[in-house]
Amino acid sequence: MQKSHFSPVRNFILAASPRLRSSLPRQATERCAVFYLKNVKMKITQILVLIFLFICFSNCNNKNPENDKIEYSEIEIKDKFTNKLKLDYADKLTVAEISPLYIGKISKEVKISYQNYKTVEKNKALKKYKFPIQNSLEIFIDTTRIIGIPMGLYEYSKTEKRNDKIANPIFIKNISHDTLTIGYAEYLPIIIEAKNRNGEWQPIQERMRFECGNGIVDFYCPPNNIVICAMQKYGGNFKTKLRLKYESFASKSSIFSNEINGEINEKQFVK
Repeated sequence: MQKSHFSPVRNFILAASPRLRSSLPRQATERCAVFYLKNVKMKITQILVLIFLFICFSNCNNKNPENDKIEYSEIEIKDKFTNKLKLDYADKLTVAEISPLYIGKISKEVKISYQNYKTVEKNKALKKYKFPIQNSLEIFIDTTRIIGIPMGLYEYSKTEKRNDKIANPIFIKNISHDTLTIGYAEYLPIIIEAKNRNGEWQPIQERMRFECGNGIVDFYCPPNNIVICAMQKYGGNFKTKLRLKYESFASKSSIFSNEINGEINEKQFVK
């Protein structure tokens, strides 16, 4: 005798309800089981469809046009200053003072500020954000545009201005999924490197350092946000390749930018 596929369900129903044991024939019980299983399956399908629609709806609502892929060349940098700029000249290793002109979401239009203390978002809550590692930041030097460099460390009390040195904009993007601690005080741990006559990369700057660390607070950059800063443009008698080096001592990682053509004074290799 062929055994029914619904016998376990029938037995469960009859065991749960003794009255059904005496009142329902075998075929009727199995029809009830079939109906019950179809009903359960339909409800599960409906629930899954609702969950799927809810996820799709949430993603559509959370989608921000500013987070769409925008090329750096498409970002219009709004600079309210128009004073004349000139090349910088140096005859020794200098101190890097690369600070943010903008930190925020990628947008078609970005307003920069040369007062860096107004730009950075300080980690006042002292949250333990991660530090950048390789492949967490993207650094790009845009040589097609000219901007100025920000005000210096001891110019907080002065009216905002643009110093008279030529610079190229630097775009730094957080391409990780984490909010990253990217700098301290108002400065990024970035220096300029140049190739010497032997084709070796050598620093022409050293990092900004503070004698006392009390009161110095880190600043951060959320995922998919960018930092815009300035790479000053040097003049000199030695044409070579230049790049930026982000030195994250906390994570012991170095992140490099694209390489560009430039010129320096060879004495800049010497401290």
